[in-house]
Amino acid sequence: MHFKLASRNRYGYSISQVDAFIELARAQYADPKLTLLTAKQVRQNEFDLVKKGYDIADVDLGIDRLEDVFAKRELARQRIQLGDFLMRERLQRFVLSLRGRLELKDRHRFSHRTLLLRGYSRKEVDAFCKLVEQHLQTGESMSVLDVRKTVFNAKRGGYAENEVDAFIDRVVEVLQLERALA
Repeated sequence: MHFKLASRNRYGYSISQVDAFIELARAQYADPKLTLLTAKQVRQNEFDLVKKGYDIADVDLGIDRLEDVFAKRELARQRIQLGDFLMRERLQRFVLSLRGRLELKDRHRFSHRTLLLRGYSRKEVDAFCKLVEQHLQTGESMSVLDVRKTVFNAKRGGYAENEVDAFIDRVVEVLQLERALA
């Protein structure tokens, strides 16, 4: 993978960290039996921001593709090991954990930041939650890419970012499981 460099005077991801991570991923990609990184580790990996680094959006797109490949492989292995019944049971547990949040009232789904601190816009997060709920109820199409591209504005007294990010990670896991079991 080759990544563009960040624009002049812009921060980007540390080239040495990204290159080391990609080298590790390449080794695993070349040998499907090897497990150096899980899809979750790929998703949660972070790089330092530096001047003259790699373009953030370009790297993120590559990392998202890598996560999809690793998730697909992991889920295929798990499906063979566990069988469809246990995989569907896992999907149901994940969906139940999402529904627990979705059943809460708007503006009360996640912890709030104080009025002095910023968090994710409650209105925007609640709108996203409605889309997730609609997908779970009707099966209306929702792509992993669309979920990953979701961005919320920062607002005073907004939702706690770590809780919302964990919720989004779970939505991604549900969508990947649905796709693996289709």
